[in-house]
This record gives sequence, structure tokens and C-alpha cells, in this order.
Amino acid sequence: MCNDYRLTVSAASIVEDFSDLKIKITFSEGIPNIEPRADIKITDTAAIVRWLERGSGDLVQRRWSWSGPARKPVFNFRADGREFGSNRCPILADGFYEFTTPADPKKRDGEW
Repeated sequence: MCNDYRLTVSAASIVEDFSDLKIKITFSEGIPNIEPRADIKITDTAAIVRWLERGSGDLVQRRWSWSGPARKPVFNFRADGREFGSNRCPILADGFYEFTTPADPKKRDGEW
């Protein structure tokens, strides 16, 4: 995933989508106020689902990325040969921004 995405659905819609997958969503910190956002960038706070146990998750708001060894935010890396514990979680998105080669090299260009 790139470093810019969008989420424009409500918490109720998220719960319904996970229910279709037979995954129960809880709200240990209360139902988060998920405002429709077309531009969520690295280090912004946004909705995630923390896995609790098989078949259930917890919908919370958290910073998107984590601090790497040089204290810079990490959001994307090659997973080849790595093993992951239970600290991974899905980033809830209904679109992401993919950067393209701009016609003008001084500008960033891209598409949803």
C-alpha cells in the first residue's frame, strides 16, 4: 500500500462488512467517530481492527505507521523471509492513492 489512502464509510458499515465474514467487532474504547476522509496519510490517526481472538476484533483509532530504527515512520516494507507475530492488523480503506510519473517532475502525480 502507498502512504495515502481513504476511508469514507461509517463504523456501522465496517461492523456489517466484518459480520459478513463471521467476525464480531467490539468497541473496547467506545464506538470511534470515523469521519469520512479522502486523504489519510502516514502518521495520521485512523481506524484499525485489533485482533482479539479467532473470529473477533476490536475497532479502535490508532496512528497509521510505527517508528522504525531511525525513528522515521515505517508503513511499507518487504515481507520476504520475515515472520510476523500477532501485532499485525488490517488498515481499513476503501481506496488508496498510487503515485505515477508526473508530466512535470516538480509535481507529484497519481490516481485513486
